[in-house]
Amino acid sequence: MHLTYSPDHDIRDGEPWNDHELLDVKAVLARGGTIEEAAELICRAGTVEDVRRKAAELGLINDPLN
Repeated sequence: MHLTYSPDHDIRDGEPWNDHELLDVKAVLARGGTIEEAAELICRAGTVEDVRRKAAELGLINDPLN
């Protein structure tokens, strides 16, 4: 089975963050995944930069502005 990305899946774009999303982002990055992969997993691929900022805020990645 091959899954295809669709913007319709980005149902969490712009929504408040929840604990499960934060744990998922942390887990993806801990196993060497990318911000893009984490964003897609948590249904926020339309706002990858928001996911990048949140990861930086949590100390999971370097600050994206530096």
